[in-house]
Amino acid sequence: MNQAQKEKREQQLAIKAEKLKAYASDVVRQSETRIVIDNRPYDLVSNYRDGFEIEKLTERFSQILTKYDYIVGDWGYDQLRLRGFYKTENKKAYRSQCIDTLEDYLYEYCNFGCSYFVLHNLEIQKPEPVSNPKERKKTIKPVGKRRKQVVKAHTAEKKYQIKNKKPKAPLNKTKPVKTTKNVSKPVPKRTKKHEFVIRQKDKS
Repeated sequence: MNQAQKEKREQQLAIKAEKLKAYASDVVRQSETRIVIDNRPYDLVSNYRDGFEIEKLTERFSQILTKYDYIVGDWGYDQLRLRGFYKTENKKAYRSQCIDTLEDYLYEYCNFGCSYFVLHNLEIQKPEPVSNPKERKKTIKPVGKRRKQVVKAHTAEKKYQIKNKKPKAPLNKTKPVKTTKNVSKPVPKRTKKHEFVIRQKDKS
């Protein structure tokens, strides 16, 4: 690494340090157990293997942790990780988020035998309620002139003329009624009966 690269690297580290300082929290240790973070009191309940360090806590602390009853900080690969836990009596919290499951958390998610500390939050800050997004009014953006012209041109291509066709005569769907003619049956002719007269011969 040449001199120019070293100077550039130092500038980047200085900018990063300024950003961390701007977003860092104010941590003050008043006694062995009393810690004040951003003017809020905390009690240092546990400090296993001297895991508590003010400088690292100042860099890593976030305001989202103020809603928890306990804050646990554990070390892994020279990095401090913070996680919040609720008190055991909190019925709304999940079982894994309660402080009585701390031993399970250290065993499953932390390095074996790592240093850690536990802070008890004495002034819990409840998060502000988030407004319902459905209540927000939908704003309709105005369409530009160019967009309107394009839409008109596009719709004009779809237009076509329809020839005026003569309406067809409605079909008479009624069935024709069959008319039956009164056909008179032929009457048989009466035949006259021939009458025979028997004449007697004169006796002379």
